[in-house]
Amino acid sequence: MSEARPYHRAQPRDWWAHKPYLAYTMRELTGIAVAFYAAILFAGLICLWRGPASFEAFREFLASPLSLLIHCVLLAGMIWHVVTWFQIMPKTMPKLILNGRHVPQKQLTAIGLILAFACSAILVAAVVVVGALS
Repeated sequence: MSEARPYHRAQPRDWWAHKPYLAYTMRELTGIAVAFYAAILFAGLICLWRGPASFEAFREFLASPLSLLIHCVLLAGMIWHVVTWFQIMPKTMPKLILNGRHVPQKQLTAIGLILAFACSAILVAAVVVVGALS
């Protein structure tokens, strides 16, 4: 008698593109945008370390139309990443109870997004003020 084998359900090659998995796949792919933007910032630090001529060349690249297009695409990816991260956060953390009442997931997501965008606005304002003073 032959040995019994476990059942393996057939799965299509494009399983990641179907409804339940597509949002997750897109969210994970935006991690590439985060890493790419971090690489751009790191390249800027290296150019700054190499000296004024190297940093000026980096700044000229940042002002090019190609760089502006890249940054617009990266911004869209970063915004999607932040929004979906705060949507996932309440599902993965322990239930939050304040004053004996459970805090809804949508409320936690909204608070997280408001705080993230407020911190970003404060950072942008600080950079603008420091730039104006120098």
